[in-house]
Amino acid sequence: MAYLSTTDFTQDKDFIDKWLYTIRTGEMDLSWMKSATEKISPEEANPRRGLTYRDLNVGTYGYTDIPEKVRNNRSYAPRGAEIPEGVPDAQPWVSRKSELWAFNTESYYEEAVSRQWNATTDIPWDRLDGVELPEVTGKALSQLMTFLTEVEMIATDTPAMWLPRLNPDFIEVRSFIAAQAMDEARHAEVFRKRALTTGWGLMQASPINEMALKHLRDADSFSEMSVALHLVAEGNVLTLFRFSEYLSPTDVDKKIFRLVMQDEARHVGYGMQHFKYVLEHFPEKREVLHAHLDEAENISFAGAAATELTEAFIILAGGGLKKENIEQGIKITTQFNLKQMQEHFERLDKCGMPERRQRSKLYLMYEMGRAAAENAGIKLN
Repeated sequence: MAYLSTTDFTQDKDFIDKWLYTIRTGEMDLSWMKSATEKISPEEANPRRGLTYRDLNVGTYGYTDIPEKVRNNRSYAPRGAEIPEGVPDAQPWVSRKSELWAFNTESYYEEAVSRQWNATTDIPWDRLDGVELPEVTGKALSQLMTFLTEVEMIATDTPAMWLPRLNPDFIEVRSFIAAQAMDEARHAEVFRKRALTTGWGLMQASPINEMALKHLRDADSFSEMSVALHLVAEGNVLTLFRFSEYLSPTDVDKKIFRLVMQDEARHVGYGMQHFKYVLEHFPEKREVLHAHLDEAENISFAGAAATELTEAFIILAGGGLKKENIEQGIKITTQFNLKQMQEHFERLDKCGMPERRQRSKLYLMYEMGRAAAENAGIKLN
């Protein structure tokens, strides 16, 4: 290995002579043809769906029998390949299944590649021609889009930075994470385009929200990152997208939010399935997951204090700056904030952690907020 790392092959006469001799004479080694690997014949379980990762879950190429700790592969070799001496150590950080595996991972990837959409051609941008929103509404919409561009930029960076750290034996997870990064890049693109097409350009970045977003990048482990990003942050954003689609001032905006919602739901689904997998297979990690949630809830939900988002949301929800508009906007924004918290705990219930309601300070905040809203005559579903 030291020789490989220090030798300049272009200056190695013996290597060049051997290479030229092989090409000139056709005397090949062909030892790779004798690789001690399994011979299989995978078939499509559903011809309409095509050959999927799940169809390849056979023998040594499958994922069913991946051990908790991958010990025999630290290279870039794909799972099932023969690993000869001399391959480099890729130094993967994540080689434990409990750190990243999720039920149905391969299905989430297949869905991601089959439901790709194009922010350039799949959005009817021409329908915005001649559409002029009132100044206050246009600026509020642009501020929302500015905030969402920030969100999606960090949501692109965070999963992407983990890709080279994941052991290649977990190819299904690596493929899903790569597809997610592409999803998030497309979201950042579509929100930036919409901000600029409002006629008001981008508005103001949010210090509070960016501090919360930075927390996602600072996670010490992939599992901690997944709890914070896939389960908590993207769960919150999924609720935000649904309310934003409802508040959208144009059909173009509604189309945007419907498309990003389908991607976000997939990311949240992976997070939930990873959480469930860990709880079911490694119950001793339950307290670790509670600790991850303590931090993620505290930081992610603090974004509600950011005026850059909250005030823009109130204006869009109420339709203006008159007193009656603001009152209506506050009611809808309150419903949205409480719905975010409600759905967060509903997701944890489905994951198998119903006791989170008793452990979380956020749930106490939710109950207090719900009581105050009901006393104020704000109806909640």
